[in-house]
Amino acid sequence: MSDAATAITIFHRADDPEQFDAWANDYVACARQSEGFTGSRVSVHREIFDSGVEVTFRTADQLDEWLDGSARRALLRGGEAIGHWRRAADLVFTANHLPDGVAIFMHSVAPGKEAEFAAIQNHLASLTTQFSGNEGTVWFPPDSSGEWKSVLRFRTADQLLTWLRSPERVAALPAVRENLSRSFSELRRSAPFGSVVRTDYGETRITPGWKTAMVVFLCLYPTAMLLSRFLGPELSHFGFARWLVVFISSITSVVLLQWVLVPRTSQAFRRWLDPIDGAGLRTSLVGAAVIGLSYAVMLVIFGSVTWLHF
Repeated sequence: MSDAATAITIFHRADDPEQFDAWANDYVACARQSEGFTGSRVSVHREIFDSGVEVTFRTADQLDEWLDGSARRALLRGGEAIGHWRRAADLVFTANHLPDGVAIFMHSVAPGKEAEFAAIQNHLASLTTQFSGNEGTVWFPPDSSGEWKSVLRFRTADQLLTWLRSPERVAALPAVRENLSRSFSELRRSAPFGSVVRTDYGETRITPGWKTAMVVFLCLYPTAMLLSRFLGPELSHFGFARWLVVFISSITSVVLLQWVLVPRTSQAFRRWLDPIDGAGLRTSLVGAAVIGLSYAVMLVIFGSVTWLHF
């Protein structure tokens, strides 16, 4: 099953926020009529922030179909006619993948702290404009989960990292935390071999190595067994030397692990691999037990089915 996909269309700051909101409502209504639509948000209007509209679909294919459709193109032309010009290409992402140079932060604001939170967000957005490569910030009001969303864009990932690690940002973070009911977090990012990278309370966290190793081995063992049983003998049958057979099998194994098996297996263990959501002892033990049971099942299969032996 594919991840839900989101697109944020970013516009130059609206001179007339009410007019932009009215047009954005038509934009959202158009998306809502398309198959797969699941949600939307229109950005908060403040002079330091860009304007933006966010739409989410169940799958990336459904999102692309709407983004490329004639109805949306007509709406964008209508928006341009009244001054709503796009500032950048559509920002498209899933829960596990963000484009380089983009950071998305989720904030749960404490009741009664909205004004103070807005003030510190203005301050942070003003600070980012002083850093090389900054391309703007879009700020969205809370959705059904109650979380506010801020979207920062930099020209490159290195320039974004410079901002994230800057003394100016570090000095401002305590004021952000004072207005939250729980720690802010950054939208998760996928790393090689199933690891997940997230930012919590300003600190970068990554999946523990032992969890990544368990998932990789869960995919590696059956891959090695099946390649040894089927690919290796076929290559030898055609006269390939043993050293070349091992080389080709190794390349095949790495390709399958990196781009097919580990990403799909990681989806099944997404919460367990998350360095924040899966950090609890109970969650960690349950996930490890499930993978351990999977090891046992594989051993039984490969140990008892002689047709799979090489």
